[in-house]
Amino acid sequence: MSSLRDSIKAEAHGKGLSTVNLMLEQKFNKLFFLKPNSEEESKLIYNLLTKNGFNAERAGLHASAIIVGEGDFCYREQVLSLLYKRIQSSNIPSGLKRIFEEGNYIHEKWQRLFIRGELGAARDMDRSRFNKRYELSYTPDAIIDFMGEQQVVEIKSMNTFQFKHCTSHPSGKKQLMMYMHLTGIHKGFVLVEDKNTQDFKIFMQKYDATEVEDYVERLEAIRFYKRRVLEEGKMVKGICSSRDCKRAQKCDMRDACFNCGVGRIKL
Repeated sequence: MSSLRDSIKAEAHGKGLSTVNLMLEQKFNKLFFLKPNSEEESKLIYNLLTKNGFNAERAGLHASAIIVGEGDFCYREQVLSLLYKRIQSSNIPSGLKRIFEEGNYIHEKWQRLFIRGELGAARDMDRSRFNKRYELSYTPDAIIDFMGEQQVVEIKSMNTFQFKHCTSHPSGKKQLMMYMHLTGIHKGFVLVEDKNTQDFKIFMQKYDATEVEDYVERLEAIRFYKRRVLEEGKMVKGICSSRDCKRAQKCDMRDACFNCGVGRIKL
C-alpha cells in the first residue's frame, strides 16, 4: 500500500493546505474498496473491548478534561481525581449513552480502514498513553503514517446541518493540539464525519505551541495543588456552590469533593 502513500505525497507537493485536504478525502475514499485485514482488525476490536469496555475504570487525569472551557474547569475536581476513585458516570442519560455508542462505531470504522490501507496497525489505534510528569492519560484516536510522516488523527462526528456549515472543528482541534504536544508528533488532522450521510471532511493542522500554553499551565498548577494537599493538607477550592448544583450532579468526583455518597475511596 506504499503506492497510496506515495501518490498522496506526490500530489500534495507544492499545493495549498485546502487542496491537500481535498486530495486526502479522495484517497481515503479508496480505503473503502480494500480487503479487510482480518488479523489486525480483530486485534483492534479485542483491544477496544478489553480496554474501553464496561469494566474499564478511569482514574487520574485525562487530557479531555484539561481542555474544557474556563467556566467548567475545576482544579479541585482534577486534584481529587489523583487521590480518590471516581463515580463511574452512573448518572449518564440513556440518550447520551446512545450517542456515545454511535460515536464509538464511527471511530472503529475509520480505525479499521486505516489498518486496511496499511497506514497503521492495531497498536496505533485508540491506545491510551500516559505522561508520568502530570499523571495524565491521553488517547489519540489514531496515529498513522502517510506522506512519509507520522500524523495524529482526531475523529469527530456531527449531524448534517452542522456538517454542511462547518469549516473547522474547534473542539477537535484543541484535542489534536494537545495530543500533538504530548506525543511530540507535530502534524495531524481532524476527520469529521456526517453521521447521517457518512460524508466526511479533513482539516489538516500543524502544531502550534501557543495553543496549548494554557493547558500546560493547568497541568503544572494541578501538580502544585496535589503536592500542597499531601504536604500541608490544604485542598484547592472548587467551583460548585453545593453538592446539589447542576454541575456537581454531573461531576464524577462529587462524592469525594463533598464527602457524600460513597465518600472518599483512596486510590
